[in-house]
Formats: sequence, C-alpha cells, structure tokens
Amino acid sequence: MSLSPNEPASAEAVQQWVEKNTLDHDRFAHVAAAYETHRSAHGCYDVYPYSNGALLGTLAAAHRAKRILEVGSGLGYSALWFAYGAGDTTRIDSLEKDPDHMKIARGHFKAAGLNDRIAILRGVASKVLPKLKDKYDLAYFDTDPAESLIALEHFTRLLKRGGLLISANLFLGQYAPGLPGLEKTAEYRVRIFDQKHWLTSFLTDGTALSIKR
Repeated sequence: MSLSPNEPASAEAVQQWVEKNTLDHDRFAHVAAAYETHRSAHGCYDVYPYSNGALLGTLAAAHRAKRILEVGSGLGYSALWFAYGAGDTTRIDSLEKDPDHMKIARGHFKAAGLNDRIAILRGVASKVLPKLKDKYDLAYFDTDPAESLIALEHFTRLLKRGGLLISANLFLGQYAPGLPGLEKTAEYRVRIFDQKHWLTSFLTDGTALSIKR
C-alpha cells in the first residue's frame, strides 16, 4: 500500500509537519512574534517565548489546574496559553522582574480579555516566592538559571501533592556557555529526578514534566 500524498515519510518530515501545524494553529502566535521585535528594539537577550504554547495550554487543561504559578512572564505568551487552556475559573500568578516586560504583558492580557485572571508579581523568585502562601496545581519555571534552585525549593513547598511542575530552559548552556548560574540549573535537573519528591520525564526539547509526590 502506497503512502497518501500528504503522509510524512521521514522523521524530519514528521517534525516539519508538527512545527508547521503547531504554528498555523497557535491562537497567540502574534504575541510570540512580538518577542523577536522586542529583542531587536531593546536588546533583551533573555526574553523568548516557549516554542509550543499549545502544549502548555493542553497540560493545564489536562491537569484541571485552577491555580497556576509562573516564574518568568516574559511578554505574556505562556500565561495566555495557560489561561486559555485551563479555563475561565483559573487564576494565574506570574513573576516578572522587568517593568517594561510587565507593561507589555499586561497589554497582551487585556487584548485577549484575560487580564482579570492573570496577576503579575514584580520581582525575582528569591524575593517573591518566599512571600507566597497559597497552594498551586501547576507551576512553570522559565527564568534566570541563577534563580533555579531557590525556585525549586519553593515549588516543592507551594505545589499541591500531585501538582505539575513544567520546567523550561534547563539546557541554556548550549546557547550561552558563559551564562551565570548554569551550575544551579544542572543541579535542578538532577534534583527533579529525586523519586521521594518528584516523578519526572523529559521531552525531546529538554522540557521537564514533574509530578510532586
């Protein structure tokens, strides 16, 4: 039996199909595109959108997350997908240290009609997370490697049992080998394999999915 004309016939073709259709059906693609423009205009080397926002939305929906904690707002792309995927009753707390990024993100939330469900908390993980007391169903790590271990410590405290931790950018050394804090991210990667506290699996792009035990 011959393949249909539209059937990908190699691993590379499958990847191309997935990437194209993921982008074509990304409801917040215009927000992801704004990151490149922003970096070019302001020289922000550290603000990039997650490569598959629909995955974040799908995970939030599957986990039925009602409270989400995000460390690293950027320009709001991931929080938009979390809010859309998780549903109308979900509330998101998102940490961001850059006031310009906060302003842009709030504009994106307002344009999408989601600003009343996403609160941006200004500051870095080491300063903001110790003040949080609520329990969360899902946490997302996407920020400075130097903040990784302190963030993980508080994820362990703030996530409910059975809560989902999504960790992105755990292999930044391949792009910026001189980036401060990479040794802490390396330790983070090891710690989320601690079977007493986490059940962890890595996706092929380096994203880690961990369930708190």
